[in-house]
Amino acid sequence: MSVHAHKILNQLREQPMTKAELNAWVATEFGENTEFRTCSKEGFDFDAILTFFLSREKIVLDGDKFKVNESNICSHN
Repeated sequence: MSVHAHKILNQLREQPMTKAELNAWVATEFGENTEFRTCSKEGFDFDAILTFFLSREKIVLDGDKFKVNESNICSHN
């Protein structure tokens, strides 16, 4: 299953989460082996999409929880 990565960003907008919490949410919501795609790339696993988001500063750590950095998010829903 390929899921647009904005689903993760939308969840983090509503509720900042630790990596473990987010991983559990993804597994429950989409399944264990979900692949993610962005507006320009595809084929990300969970760890790779987090690395991508962090490298582009789309998410930031606030303590031990990830939260969205709104200033770096495109308008895709």
